[in-house]
Amino acid sequence: MTQPSNDAPALIPRRVVFLYLLAVVVFLYPLTFILPFVPIYQGDNAPVYLLNASRMAHGEVLYRDIFELTWPGTEWFYLRRFAIFGERAWIPAIVLIIIGAGMAWAGVSVSRRVLRGATALLPATLFLSFAFAHALDATHHWFSLLLTLAALATLIQERTVKRLLAAGVLSGFATICTQTRGALVVLSFAAFLIWEWRNKKFPRRRLVRGELALLGGYLAACLPLLAVPIIQAGWRPFVQDTILFPLRWYSFFDRNNLGVYMADIPEFSGLVEIPALAIWLFIHLLTPLVYLVFFARYRQSARSRPDQPWDRLMLVNFMGLAWVAAIASAPNWFKIASASLPALILFVYLIGMEGRPARFMRRALWIAALAAAAYSPAMTQLGWHGVLTTPAGRIALLDSVRNAKFDWVSRHTRPGDYFFEAGDTDLYFPLGLRNPSEVPFMTPTDYTRPEQVARTLISLQVRRVRYVVWSPWLDLPDRAMRAGDHLGPLRILMRQAYRVVKTFEDGDQVWERK
Repeated sequence: MTQPSNDAPALIPRRVVFLYLLAVVVFLYPLTFILPFVPIYQGDNAPVYLLNASRMAHGEVLYRDIFELTWPGTEWFYLRRFAIFGERAWIPAIVLIIIGAGMAWAGVSVSRRVLRGATALLPATLFLSFAFAHALDATHHWFSLLLTLAALATLIQERTVKRLLAAGVLSGFATICTQTRGALVVLSFAAFLIWEWRNKKFPRRRLVRGELALLGGYLAACLPLLAVPIIQAGWRPFVQDTILFPLRWYSFFDRNNLGVYMADIPEFSGLVEIPALAIWLFIHLLTPLVYLVFFARYRQSARSRPDQPWDRLMLVNFMGLAWVAAIASAPNWFKIASASLPALILFVYLIGMEGRPARFMRRALWIAALAAAAYSPAMTQLGWHGVLTTPAGRIALLDSVRNAKFDWVSRHTRPGDYFFEAGDTDLYFPLGLRNPSEVPFMTPTDYTRPEQVARTLISLQVRRVRYVVWSPWLDLPDRAMRAGDHLGPLRILMRQAYRVVKTFEDGDQVWERK
C-alpha cells in the first residue's frame, strides 16, 4: 500500500543529522545540569509525576490511593527508572535531554522530507531555542508529544500498512501518557487518509486497509495497557479521576481554562527583555494561524505547483491541528510552545516558497535561533543558583527563595516523614517526603472537591503530620470562576492544631503541629 509522494527535496545526509543531534545534546546539557554534574531541579508539573511514581514505589495504587487526571504512562516510566536507579534527582534532567534530542530527531526526520538542504534543520533549531529551552518540565506532555511526533515521522515518507500500524501503536502509547493528545492525533491521521484517498483517487479497499491498520495498532497498544490500572484500582476510581473529573471540574482551576491564553506575558524590565517578548509573541501568533495560512496556500497553489510535496505537508498540517486541539481548553505558554514544532515546519516551508525576502528571513531566523541557543545555556550557568545535598542526590535550584525553602525543610525533616505541601508538590521528591493526601495539591476552587479535603483532614490527624507548608494564594478564592472554596475546614484545623514557625520571602509559611 505504498503511495508515491510528490517530488520531495534531496535529503540532507544522515551524517549531518547525526552531528546535528550531537550539537543538540551539547546545547541541552547546560540547560539541565549545572556544570559539571549537578542536575537542575525544575518544572511545574513534573514533580507531580515524580511524586506519584515515588508513592507507587512505596506500594500505593494510582487512582485508588492517589488522585491523577492523566492516564498512567508517565508514572510507569518514572517508576521503572526508580526501580533500576533509585529515586535520583538526575533522572528527570536526563529525561529532558533525551526528549529534547528525540524531538529534534523526529522533527528533522519530518522536515527533511519537505524542506531543502540545511533549511531542514531550521524548524527543529527554532523549536529548541525558542520553545523547548523555556519549557523544561519533564511532564506527561513531552512524552505524548515525542511519541506522536515519532508517529508522524513514521508516516511522512509513505503510508504503507506497516507504517500505519506502527503509527497507530505509537499513538496508542501516547494516549497512555496524555489521553486527549494521543486520541486526537490518531483521528487526525485517519482524517488525512480520507483526504489522501479523495485527492489521489485511490481504490476504496486501500483506504479501508489503511484505516484498519492504523486503528488496529492504536487499540492493540492502548487497550491492554489501560486494563492494568483498571484491574489494580477498579474501574470506578479510574473513570472518576481521568474522565468525569476533567469534564466536570478541570476548568475551575485558573490555570486550566481559556483565560490563560497570552496571560503569562514575559516581564518587561528593559531593552534586554525585547528578545524574550518577541519570541513569546512569535510563538503565540504562529499557532494556530499558520495552519489556516497553509490551507489557503494549498488551495491557491496546489494545481499550479504540482512539484511540491503537498501530501506530506498536509499530513503535518493535520497533526499540528490535532496538537492544537489537545491544548485548546487551557492554552498557556508551556502548552503552546511545546506544541509548536509542526507549525514551525510549515512556517519555514511557507517562507521558503518566495524569493530574496524569504532568503533574508531564513537567515534572520538562523541568527535569532543560534543567538538564543547560545544565550540560554550561558544564562543558566552564569546566573544565580544554589546547590543542596538531598536524599535524591545533589540538586541545583535557580531561585534563591526556592533554595531557602528547600534548605529549611531539608534541615527540619527526614526522608520518609509525612509532610504536607498544601499548594504545590516540588518539595516531596528530592527530600524523600511522603504526601499524606490523595491529591498532589489543594486549590481554593471547585477543582479541589470537598470530599478530598475531608479525607486529607483525616489523614493529617491520623498520621499526626508535623509540618504543613501553606501558600498565601490558597486564601484567595477566584470568585470570577464561580469556584467554590472548600478549604474552610482545613484552615480551621491549621489554626487549632498548628502554629506558624517560618515565613519565606514569597509568603509561603511553615506551620508546625502544636
